[in-house]
Amino acid sequence: MRMNSSNPVFKSARSYAYVSDKPLTYANVAIKTVLLIAVAAISAYLTLTNLNEISWTWVIGAMIIAFISVIVGTRSVKLAPIFGVIYAAAEGMVLGIVSLMYALEFEGIVPTAILTTGVVFVVMLLLFATNIIKVNQKFASFMVVALISVIIMSILTFIIPSLYNSGFYYLIVIVSAGLSAFFLLLDFQRIKDFVDSGADQQVGWILSLGLMVTIVWIYIEMLRLLAITSRR
Repeated sequence: MRMNSSNPVFKSARSYAYVSDKPLTYANVAIKTVLLIAVAAISAYLTLTNLNEISWTWVIGAMIIAFISVIVGTRSVKLAPIFGVIYAAAEGMVLGIVSLMYALEFEGIVPTAILTTGVVFVVMLLLFATNIIKVNQKFASFMVVALISVIIMSILTFIIPSLYNSGFYYLIVIVSAGLSAFFLLLDFQRIKDFVDSGADQQVGWILSLGLMVTIVWIYIEMLRLLAITSRR
């Protein structure tokens, strides 16, 4: 089954889905994804151990670098390995600072968020592998509508500050957390499509980058969700 992915990274990868004598495998994508996660973890650790004070300038700068890296990394299969690593390093810096901010207010929240993210990944992988949840075009369309709705609601919290820490904000966090988890199913389906098509293994870097983006999203949502639970 072929379907359009809602992940822009995977949409770009479709351009490189030609049959190759060195075909893509699940192990290929997995190894590259683990490498990117390791780079992000090291970057986060170095940031925390060398950071004297929290600076929003560093956060914003790293976010811009990460955003640019994703764009460039999906436009060229040759540049994907380089900019995939750059993205992981920049995102690791952001996650390190964000994690520190949460850790200062909520004791033990970071290890719990990491563990929860891992559990979510495994659960969604099992749901996909067992075909308990069918990933089709209708499912993808629903996810896109849900994502747009969450984005609009999130914008409202910035426009109307009184909504922050209200029941409306809690609803956004809960829905966004669930949405980030279900987006993994779309990512898994797209990876399966490329593997089944016999695409070149170099595409694995683009696919790993896209999967990494979703994993980071899930981790951030787990932090927010756990923070709400702790406050209540």
